[in-house]
Amino acid sequence: MEDIIDGMKDNGARFCDIRREKWEVSHLIMKDGGIERMASGVEEGAMIRVLYGNGWGCVGTSALDRLSEAADRALGMAKQNDGSKSEKTGLGDVKAIQESVEMPMKRDFRDIDVEEKLSFMKELYGKLQEPHVKSVDIHYRDSFVEKEILNSDGTHVFMNIPRILGYVIVTGKGKTIQKATEGFGAVAGYEGIENAHTKAEAVLKRLKDLLDAENAPGGKMPLIMDNHLTGVFVHEAFGHAAEADLVSSGSSCLEGRLGEMVADESVTIVDDPTFKGYGSFPFDDEGTKARRRVLVDSGELNDYILNRESAWKLDLEPNGGARAEDFRVKPIVRMSNTLMMPGDMKMEELLEQVDRGIYAKSTSGGQVDPTQGTFQFNAQVAYLIENGEITTPLKDVSFSGFTLETLKNIKGLTDEMKTGVGHCGKGQSAPVTDGGPQTLISDVTVGGR
Repeated sequence: MEDIIDGMKDNGARFCDIRREKWEVSHLIMKDGGIERMASGVEEGAMIRVLYGNGWGCVGTSALDRLSEAADRALGMAKQNDGSKSEKTGLGDVKAIQESVEMPMKRDFRDIDVEEKLSFMKELYGKLQEPHVKSVDIHYRDSFVEKEILNSDGTHVFMNIPRILGYVIVTGKGKTIQKATEGFGAVAGYEGIENAHTKAEAVLKRLKDLLDAENAPGGKMPLIMDNHLTGVFVHEAFGHAAEADLVSSGSSCLEGRLGEMVADESVTIVDDPTFKGYGSFPFDDEGTKARRRVLVDSGELNDYILNRESAWKLDLEPNGGARAEDFRVKPIVRMSNTLMMPGDMKMEELLEQVDRGIYAKSTSGGQVDPTQGTFQFNAQVAYLIENGEITTPLKDVSFSGFTLETLKNIKGLTDEMKTGVGHCGKGQSAPVTDGGPQTLISDVTVGGR
């Protein structure tokens, strides 16, 4: 790898790096107590990036014995792109690092035989049996990734990252057919499944309430988001707009707003790969040291999520925001663990401020437009709030609005924080955590069936 990088520099490359990866993955799916899928495997490969003039060349390969050929293709691609590109390209400066980090596991899931994993899934399936439950899907996945990143600036880092993930989908039938989901996961070993049984209890309660739920009212009204929905809102509606590739290309509602108040002063939002979450990592996929990024500080826009190229374009300091799905693709700007920091109120104090409104829990999807700064989310289940009391369960609840207007309409945050896990899609998939407190929004557009 060092010889290849030296050769690229000798042939005129301004910058080059190689990211070598080895993946060990296990994936199990159980449907209604039977095994639907059982797969495991090992895969290795590397991504080579070359910057020549203002042009990039990127080649991913699984032929590790032919890296030199892949590097030559990347250099040729970079030269072609340089010839057709008028816009200048650069990289923000970062300190060269030589370091190795192995993220800890109490129990290495690679040492756990498949029978034990299946036994766990069957036990979880047993806890999800209720008269109103008609179908249960359980997914389990673990992955152990070895990464080595070497670049022409002198960085050479190694990292081992174990991840474990599971989720359950329960479908029930009452007056209507309803579905509820819940996930669990961590950067950890097999111990990462420890809270799975509490998730089973939560998803059963949510499904039961959905089966008894009424149609939701519509109109503008106060809304309280639970911890999970707060996290999804922060990730989807705000976090994507804070990704600096969108900012630098003029595709974000946060462009040019550093130092401005974009939320109520009670609001602080961070994206933190050093937080103990499913989206954690010690170095990003450019080899930049991971660090906590305070995106909103007491309502003020304080930072973006930056890779080296977007940092150069915006004249800011890179902060470790480059991530790639695997060795086949180049790293792009991505979130990690995106969190709204808790406030100092209790749930009862939020409810006291609402004469008539909605308490929305978890999510079943939605859409955002980071350019226009708009969002629309669907809650898995919701409840009517009447005179400060949570009353009737509601189904088919959605809410929408403008991201920055909604952030300024936040009137209360509880003093506890909970998180959820998942994968974020942006052309590539990336493991993430999101979370926050329970959040009162004074005025938002709510829609029902």
